[in-house]
Formats: sequence, structure tokens, C-alpha cells
Amino acid sequence: MKNKGIAVSIIFILISLVGITLRGGPLTYIFFFTSVLIPLLSIAYILIVFYSLKIYQRSDGRNMTADTPTDFYITLHNEGWFSFSAIKLSFYSSFSNISDIDESVTYELPPKSSITKKTRIVCFYRGEYKVGIKEITIRDYLNLFEIKFKIKEPLSVIVIPFIKRITDTPGKEMSFDENRENLIKKTEPDIPVREYIPGDDIRLLNHRSSAAMQKYMIREKCGQEKSGIAIVLDPGRYHKLEEEYLPVENSAVERLISLSLYYMENNVPVDVILKDRETECTSVQNMTDFEGVYGKMCRYMFRKEESLSLLSLDIGDKGGLFGYRMLIFILSKLDDEDENAIDLINTNRVPVRIYLIGNDENEVLLKGRDKDIVKVRADVKGEEMR
Repeated sequence: MKNKGIAVSIIFILISLVGITLRGGPLTYIFFFTSVLIPLLSIAYILIVFYSLKIYQRSDGRNMTADTPTDFYITLHNEGWFSFSAIKLSFYSSFSNISDIDESVTYELPPKSSITKKTRIVCFYRGEYKVGIKEITIRDYLNLFEIKFKIKEPLSVIVIPFIKRITDTPGKEMSFDENRENLIKKTEPDIPVREYIPGDDIRLLNHRSSAAMQKYMIREKCGQEKSGIAIVLDPGRYHKLEEEYLPVENSAVERLISLSLYYMENNVPVDVILKDRETECTSVQNMTDFEGVYGKMCRYMFRKEESLSLLSLDIGDKGGLFGYRMLIFILSKLDDEDENAIDLINTNRVPVRIYLIGNDENEVLLKGRDKDIVKVRADVKGEEMR
């Protein structure tokens, strides 16, 4: 509530009481009752405005893509019989930004009228959170009182990850082989193929063998078949506040998606290891596989009860990860417990790359023991971040 109205009301009430005490008479009593009545009427008016004002917010679709501008519509509707003299809007700014609307602008609404504003909104992070109008400020006719209210029905949206393409992997993951072709060739001779039969899943088409044989060749499923690289995502949530975990989780998901797309487009076999209640391994060999992984990451939930250690036990119970030429871990923390978990997963003792998501200024490649660590900055955006 604005202090100006309270101070003015108290001063006038005190003056009227002094007048009643010293002089009395009808004028002093009228002045006293007026000094008391005006604040009550002003506050009553503000409450009427609050309960008569309807706010509608919508975007083009409930799902938004991170870092992508989307059309956003705001409607203020006066359902009451009084004119609204002064209304201000305040917006959520930690995880999103609305353009072309100034929070200092005051809106007036005649009875039974409405105002619609079309603008653009950009959501910074993948996840589900509140955007749009956060609070409204209502001022009375006399400009004495101003009360701020949280809106009754804030808008919650689901933001899906932005796909960032990378032209080369930071830290040169492929440096353990002389070139990418060696990695591909080393994984394919052991894959049995046969001639295509109508009805076969075209996703199993082996392009290299088809080109060599001049006819369509299908890969036969084999229990021993393994990809060249496995990407393991830490399923744990290690922060309590949204402003702490959303940037980190957003960067982790973007990194996984970018790496999966990069290797798929460069014909490097890659498996993605995720734990969402159950541990599952998804092979990414073509765009259909990638779209499946992307869809999972749109819905993926990091959980505070999960951790890399629990994931390693689950993988260890299944015998560990065999047959890969490199393991990539995407983590938001790295301690002795995590290192032990990585060693448990890395059954074949192959090269390990760790993407450690944090708030360091630059992306830096560090080498320690038998592991390479790429420190990735989790960008913090928004006016309310600290």
C-alpha cells in the first residue's frame, strides 16, 4: 500500500481531532468524518476494481521454445459498473521477457470495456514455470492509496528445449581416434546385414552396405551391437530454488540434444542413457531417432531423489556399459561419489569426457586422471536473478 495515503489520512484525522478538542462545532465533526470516510471509500473502491478486473493471457500454443520469440496476448476486462482510473502491470522477469510493454504505463478502463495488447515473449529456459503478468497495482481516484495484488490465475507454460547446432565438439571428443571415419569403420564390420525385404523397418537401412552392394541392405538386430559413443545424463536435481536449477538443467538438456544431433549428422553411432523412473538406452542413428530423444527431453524431469550414483548402480546391475569407444557424462556437480559412479559405469575403461555445467565464465577443457572435463557455463538470465 502506498504510504502517501496513510500519512495524509492520519494527518487530517489528527487535525480534526485537535479541532474537535479545542473548538468543537459541526464543521470540525464534518471534517473528522470526511477524513475517516475518504480512506475507507478509497480502499473499498480499490477492492471493487480488483474483484471486477478480469485478466486473460495466452500465447500461440501452450508449448513455447526456449530463446524463441512467441506472440503473446494480454486482455484487461472491466466487468464492473465503475471506471478504473489507474492500473499498472508487473511481469515475471526471472525466466522470461515481454517486449513492447512498459511497466510504468497506467491503464484506464471505462465500465464494461476491455483492452487487448499483442506483444512478444521470450522464455529463457526449458521447463514449466509462470510467465506473463505477476502483479497488478491499483490506485484510487484521489491518488492517495495504491495497493499491489498478485493476480488470481497466473499463466503457467511448458517451454521445450532450443536445438543448438554445433559445428565441432568443444574439447575435440574425437581426438582419441585419428578421424571420425576410423570410429565409424570400427563399429560396422561386426554388424550383420541382409537384403531388404518389403515390410522391413527402413530405420535399419545400412547406407554404407547398400552403396557397396548397389541394393538396399538392412542391419540385423544383434545383442552385441554397440554404438561408438554413449552419452549419460545425471538425473539428479541438486538445487532447491527455480532460479538455481532451471539454468543448470536447461544447459544440460541443450548439451545432450546438441551432441546427439552433432554425432548423428556426422554418422557417428551414439546412444543416450537416461533415467526417468526407469533407466533406458536410446540409439540415435537417424533423424527419427533424434526426434524421439528430443521428445523425451521435452518431458524429462530431473528429480531430487535421483543421482548419478543411483544411476550407476542401476547400470552396474545390468553389467555396465560395454563396447563403447567413449563415454560422455553431462553433470551439474562432480565429487568423489560421482567419480566412483563414473568408474563403476565405465566397465571397459574407455576414454571419458565430462561436461560439468556451472557458472564459470568460459568453457574450459581440463584434464585429470583418465578423464577430460569441459566446464560449461549455465547462462543466468532475467532481471531478478542474483
